Amino acid sequence: NASTWGAQLAAAGVNMNLAPVADIVTSPEFAASNPPIGELAREYGYDGATVAAKSGAFAAGMRDGGVLPTFKHFPGLGHVDDNTDYSTGVTDEVVTPDGPDVGVYRTVLSQGPAVVMLSTADYALIDPGVPAAFSSRVVGVLRDGAGFEGVVTCDDLSAADQVGGYSPADRATLAVDAGVDLLLVSADPSVYPEMHQAVL
Repeated sequence: NASTWGAQLAAAGVNMNLAPVADIVTSPEFAASNPPIGELAREYGYDGATVAAKSGAFAAGMRDGGVLPTFKHFPGLGHVDDNTDYSTGVTDEVVTPDGPDVGVYRTVLSQGPAVVMLSTADYALIDPGVPAAFSSRVVGVLRDGAGFEGVVTCDDLSAADQVGGYSPADRATLAVDAGVDLLLVSADPSVYPEMHQAVL
């Protein structure tokens, strides 16, 4: 299916897909309490091996169709109980630099070209109090811990409540300074000029 969809995207002129989701949701029982992933049935499974196998297969299909996949939301949104799009202070207290959530990325990123999208949640066991998209420590886990040398993007910085306390200019510069290569600005394009000016 992913190969077919990839070919359709390519035929329409799309060369990059902001998928697949590579987040581990702890269990079917917890899924309903995980608004960004489990509540929306976006997870591929409840353990690292299953998520890596299925998200990796989706990514391979995209590549077969001529489209670059994007694994998200590094280092993992499967354990939080709020959605960064609509809430502030969303904090993960489970994910570690050497745990199974990051392990998924170690597996799938060795399989072929891809982009990685950073979450905007805070990760208490990696860089407390700093949204992942603004954290050089989180980027370091991806670069050094998972061995990724490709393009790093981030979840939408334009309208997510999680980063709404930062000015658009600060969102842009903090992400770039942390090591993000490509800023996603989609839900509220009105902030784009200020962000663009800030990183010139």
